[in-house]
Amino acid sequence: MAQQPLTRPPQQFPHGARRLVDGQWLAYVTSTGDVGDGASLARSEPLQRGIAEFNEGRFRESHETWEELWKDTPYPERLFLLALTKLGAGFAHALRRNEKGMRSQLTEATRILRAFAPAYAGVDTQRLIVDVNDRLAHGEGHFGPPFPAIARADVDA
Repeated sequence: MAQQPLTRPPQQFPHGARRLVDGQWLAYVTSTGDVGDGASLARSEPLQRGIAEFNEGRFRESHETWEELWKDTPYPERLFLLALTKLGAGFAHALRRNEKGMRSQLTEATRILRAFAPAYAGVDTQRLIVDVNDRLAHGEGHFGPPFPAIARADVDA
């Protein structure tokens, strides 16, 4: 029996169902490769401002900047921004020496970013995933610098 092609999940969701829709979109993007318009997102001033804040170690600010952009961005680009907000939150937890918060946020961020590898919206996502995973592999108690930086991609995938 032939498998039915996946249809795009909904953009809207009932109250309390965002995580369910996020999961549907992640499954859709992972299986279809339909990651949306990364080139358009790359030109976004808030995305670039958040990257600069992140690379300066201003993780809470980057989280807030990307969250503002995330609120008005449609799927699937919204998932990419969700991953970035989780990176900002994860390293903000690291600065507060909150191991559990750091690990949960960074693990979830890399899980989502894999769907956008090797590059997306001008970001070298593959490098970012490797750098964050290296950080997580250092074991407990590794909270300080050096922190990963978000590198520009040579070519968007």
